[in-house]
Amino acid sequence: VENEELRHLMWSSVLFYKTPNVEVMACEKNHPFSFDFIIYSTDFWNQENSDCENNSFHLSCCFVLKLNDLQSVNVGLFDQYFRITGYSADHIVTCLTRDSYNTHAFMQQLMAVLSLLARTPSPEPIDKDFYSEFGSKNTGKMENYELIHSSRVKFIYPNEEEIGDLAFLVAEKMDDLTNLQSLNILLYVLAFEVNHVEGSAQNTSPLQPKTLILTSSDLFLFDEDYISYPLPEFAKEPPKRDKYQLADGRRIRDLDRVLMGYQTYPQALTFVFDDVHNQDLMQNLTLDHFGD
Repeated sequence: VENEELRHLMWSSVLFYKTPNVEVMACEKNHPFSFDFIIYSTDFWNQENSDCENNSFHLSCCFVLKLNDLQSVNVGLFDQYFRITGYSADHIVTCLTRDSYNTHAFMQQLMAVLSLLARTPSPEPIDKDFYSEFGSKNTGKMENYELIHSSRVKFIYPNEEEIGDLAFLVAEKMDDLTNLQSLNILLYVLAFEVNHVEGSAQNTSPLQPKTLILTSSDLFLFDEDYISYPLPEFAKEPPKRDKYQLADGRRIRDLDRVLMGYQTYPQALTFVFDDVHNQDLMQNLTLDHFGD
């Protein structure tokens, strides 16, 4: 294409709809007419290449989604990730930016190139702002956290119900549904749990993706499904696993100290808890804590 040009480039982890448990690193390129993923991995899809044994990574595959086939974009909680949805299961991919700034920058570029596809440029230059671009009925409309772009691509953002469902789940894990109204989720961030397990398989990554949730009384790690929800229109059955699965939960009052790494990015935090079998020794005085 003669007028093809690179508009945006970003590194991110990606998940595909058909392989929801395989997170790989990718370089994403945004063109006016297509959206490219170049996937880098040493073992993605069990590729064998003797020439790459001594390299830290190699080109594994290239995934291209034409912008004309793009149907919707779902933005995750607190802009930590976004999901791009096409017309089939082969055209659904989630980008785990783990960074609200990168997510916002990509959305701005994507909307800009979609605008080029949606209508021809005006003969006279016009300075557009948010309201003129998305507030007019001719270009787009906002409907309950769902922005319908002039290209008919839907941009769907989290609503209060999603935050409420997450708060209910956290309260359920805390066995404190009675104080649901006063429960505040102070922090939601996509992170990695570092596993130092001796004798583990070499192909097992020491970094396991986790969703970290902090409340005023507890710290939780969840295994979150970033790719299957909300359910695509063509899906005939619900996902095999829930959106959130509790991996670990600790009380803040049992936190003894926090060790901080000195590397610039990503920052490593080690939480050291001082608890005995997750039980408070002063909770049940009738129990014999000194027995067998």
